[in-house]
Amino acid sequence: MDFTNSPIDVNSYVAKYMDEMGCSFEQACEDLGLEASQVFNRQSGEEFY
Repeated sequence: MDFTNSPIDVNSYVAKYMDEMGCSFEQACEDLGLEASQVFNRQSGEEFY
């Protein structure tokens, strides 16, 4: 199965990054260049492609 162009929501991306890197939420947001207030926010509809 090819997931090359599958959208990944921001929450899942950050959670996976935290799991793989063993870092905190704040560190993951900093590393990924994201605002912490935009992650795990139900009103945000952003997706990574």
